[in-house]
Amino acid sequence: MSISRFAAAWVAAVAALGLPAAVPAARAAGVEMAADGGVAVHEAWARASAGAATTGVVYVMLMGGDRSDTLVGVGTPVAESAEVHESIDDNGVMKMRSVAGVPIPAHGMVTFSPGGYHIMLVGLERPLTAGQSFPLTLRFAHAAPMTVNVTVRGLGHAAPMDDLSHMKM
Repeated sequence: MSISRFAAAWVAAVAALGLPAAVPAARAAGVEMAADGGVAVHEAWARASAGAATTGVVYVMLMGGDRSDTLVGVGTPVAESAEVHESIDDNGVMKMRSVAGVPIPAHGMVTFSPGGYHIMLVGLERPLTAGQSFPLTLRFAHAAPMTVNVTVRGLGHAAPMDDLSHMKM
């Protein structure tokens, strides 16, 4: 099943169950739902800090609701600033650049993962430690702001959304 068909099926299944925003069972599964039926967030996670690093990175999977939207900003109390970035290959040299927004298609999916879109945390208040978690607020062009819980995983942890083969639809 294609990613966009999976997202559409997932959004339809959640809507059919009539689940309200931030259902405890959904939180346990790593999914946060917007109260207005907009964007859903799956698997918000960060890698533990390496040594005394003052930067960190957050990855998420954003699933669109009934209409398209755009992620326009992020914030967290654990860093001086948080920015949406994109990694690009510029003639064989990997570079990062800040982006003003990330489009989220209706019933589509956008994956923030190593080597692609990511949320850069600048000026960490303290190192990110595996096993801990912290809040991250996502701001959208249309949907209400949404605060999700970010789980900090070990340094060598691979992205949970790299392999969707375990998902059956």
